[in-house]
Amino acid sequence: MRVALVTAATAKPCRGNFTTIQRWVHHDYSWDLVRVPPEPDHVLDPVPDVVHGYHALHGGLAAREIARRHQRPLVISVGGTDLWRLMGGRERADEVASVLGSAACITGAFESFGGILAGLLPDMPEYVVVPRAIALPDVPPPAREEGVLRVLLPAGLRDIKDPMLGIDLADELVRRGLPLRLTIMGPTIDEDYAERLRARASGLDFVHFEVRPPDQVAEAYRQADVCWNTSTHEGGANALLEGLAYGQAVFARDVLGNRDFFEAPDSPATLFDPADLEGAERFHRAVFEESDEERRLRVECAREWLRRNHSAEHEARALERAWAAALP
Repeated sequence: MRVALVTAATAKPCRGNFTTIQRWVHHDYSWDLVRVPPEPDHVLDPVPDVVHGYHALHGGLAAREIARRHQRPLVISVGGTDLWRLMGGRERADEVASVLGSAACITGAFESFGGILAGLLPDMPEYVVVPRAIALPDVPPPAREEGVLRVLLPAGLRDIKDPMLGIDLADELVRRGLPLRLTIMGPTIDEDYAERLRARASGLDFVHFEVRPPDQVAEAYRQADVCWNTSTHEGGANALLEGLAYGQAVFARDVLGNRDFFEAPDSPATLFDPADLEGAERFHRAVFEESDEERRLRVECAREWLRRNHSAEHEARALERAWAAALP
């Protein structure tokens, strides 16, 4: 069985979609998976059994046309921004709904995404949860840097990711006496927003911006103690799993996606409300003051949780279920 994966995800610095697609392409399947560009007139030879678009707009629009031309069933993986457009009736929401409505099967990272879509689409296709996965690195917890708590915020510079909240939170924690250094790692997506971010960070010597190519991102995780996610809605990023895998304490905003990841009692991460500054201070002081043994045990528990819930095997088998579900 052959699947054509239509995606616009490329090796842009620090972009999570590319990481996910690379992982999908290299999984061990009983199916033959081939990646194709999001060009509606792209001709596939041989013709696949299933056409799979990654995200409704970025890959799905082209995937729908390719599937129509070749008369093959369509699978769409819904993204956080797709949901955001639909839930708020925002720009291009009608296109998202149209693409999803033409699919034989929709995949999403969480069960809750399917429930949301069922309430928004007039005819809900079959929905399959494809859990995010992570390959566990064989590395020890990050080595400490004396006298400073190193925080990494992987986020493109745009309002949806809300790195402005990260700067405000770092500023407040430093005011409260925490020796903290924040690195915002991600490319500029919105020039105007990035300019406002840099203006806000002006004079704050504990805030740094950097961009890394994909092959250098792991090193950034190895050089940090805490991983933040400040997204306003587009939670559930693979970056949080990477943070846990490399030994960071994860502090994620309590929004859809992040909540799906971490609301269970055995979760190795902490969800936060931006208004709870006392809770933020307690969390970061605890990480700053933990002993080497406490850090080792925390990382060990997090990695075991990742093995149980986010293995490559789970992700690959779920993708195969989605493709099989799309077939007549």
